[in-house]
Amino acid sequence: MSIESILSQTKIRHLDLRDIVTVEPTYSLRDTITIMQSHRSGCILVTVGSDLVGIFTERDLVQKVVGNEERLLDQSIQKFMTIQPTVLSLDDSLLDAISLMNKGGYRHIPLVDSEKKLHRCLSVTNIVDYLSEQYPQELLSLPPRPEQNFTEPDGA
Repeated sequence: MSIESILSQTKIRHLDLRDIVTVEPTYSLRDTITIMQSHRSGCILVTVGSDLVGIFTERDLVQKVVGNEERLLDQSIQKFMTIQPTVLSLDDSLLDAISLMNKGGYRHIPLVDSEKKLHRCLSVTNIVDYLSEQYPQELLSLPPRPEQNFTEPDGA
C-alpha cells in the first residue's frame, strides 16, 4: 500500500490531538501571548461562545507584532488574528490536511464538526508525530528528493 493511499484512508480523528486553547476577540495581545506561552501552543483559536471567528498563530505574532510590541500589547487580539480561518473536520483525511497545509502554507488548522462547532486544532507537529510513530521504518528509509542538491558535504 502506498503512503498516499495510507494518508487518504487515515482520518484526522485517529491522531492524538491536544485540547484547544481559546480566547475571546476582546482579549489583549499581551494576554493572548501569555496564554500561548503558558500552554506551549503555537496558536490560539479566537471564539465567541463555541463559534470560531479567528486564529492567532506564531506567524501572526512575527509578521504583525514583532518590532512594535510596546505600542501594540494592550490592543485587542481581534486586530491581529486571521479572520475566518480555513477549517477541516475530524473525518477529513491526513492527505486532505497535508494538501491544504502545503497549498495554504498553514501550520495549524482548526477542526470543526458538521455544525461548524469547534473541536480541536491540527498542527504539522501532530501529523509528523503520528507518521513517525506509525511508520518509523518507512520514514527512516525514504530516499532523498531527486531535486535536492547539497552545496557542501554533510557530516564529519
